[in-house]
Amino acid sequence: MIRRFRAGAVAALVVAAAACSSGSGDGGDGDSGGGAGGGDREPAAAETPGGNAAEAGPPFAVERRTVEMVDGSRPTDAYPPASVAARPDRTLEVHLVHPDEVEGPFPLLVWAHGWNGTNEAFLPFAERLARQGYAVALPEFPLSREGVANGDDVQNQPADMSFVIDEVLELGLADGEHVAVGGHSLGAATVFGVAFNTCCLDERIDAAIAVSGGGLVFEGGEYLEEDTVPLLLVHGVRDPGVPIGVGDATFENQPPPITYLRLNEADHVSVFEGANGAVFEQAMLAFLDAELRGDESGMAALPEVVADSGLAELRTK
Repeated sequence: MIRRFRAGAVAALVVAAAACSSGSGDGGDGDSGGGAGGGDREPAAAETPGGNAAEAGPPFAVERRTVEMVDGSRPTDAYPPASVAARPDRTLEVHLVHPDEVEGPFPLLVWAHGWNGTNEAFLPFAERLARQGYAVALPEFPLSREGVANGDDVQNQPADMSFVIDEVLELGLADGEHVAVGGHSLGAATVFGVAFNTCCLDERIDAAIAVSGGGLVFEGGEYLEEDTVPLLLVHGVRDPGVPIGVGDATFENQPPPITYLRLNEADHVSVFEGANGAVFEQAMLAFLDAELRGDESGMAALPEVVADSGLAELRTK
């Protein structure tokens, strides 16, 4: 069954919020740009402890590489405000981060950055996941990336995510039976397109993570009302860019199963940082372990972990 009206209500909140988040400050990066998505200051690179490859299990050593992926079946529009010429293809720079010196393929997470953002900013985050045995792909989108900031190109980004899944599976790094997608802000909207909207639904996806964002209207598509993949929704109560009302409305309207981590003191970006980031990453790893590996132990412990942190509320349905 298809839900015909939910997306519009949530999308109106997201668009209104995004319009308020451009410029400097907690919700923006100082470049108002020309996009519809609002400025998404990316999380600061955090210091992370090193790990050594171990045959018995994590933490694993990590390999990083950068691959240019070219989808010749779809063009990229010109964007004159940023002096970007049209191209006959969609070219994406993709950072691939995965365990080193251990045998794959690994469960896959494809992660979408936000408006006026970069894939580079999420490398420390990806490395922590790779140490736990996941392959992570970080695409940088042609027109919503830093310095171009055309948020309207979000319409093309769900197909970019599917293309990256294709390419990573072709490389043999990841297990096509265990695939998740995630994203931040405009990247979260991208996730709603590829995981939940008939415009661009990729049925290989087993789990989805949306941080600081909600669904937008996608041309030619409608949101699924049931039989959807599990969703981990994360939002900061103090988010000035995409207000907490978007997260709350998404939780109320999104069909189950959904787990909602509502961080009481976090803003648009600090969901990734410090103590807030530690709670989020523990929730994310527990969620991925449950949905991609069938290990429910982390999710069973998560309510107590969140309550003990004093930083967040956990809602499920």
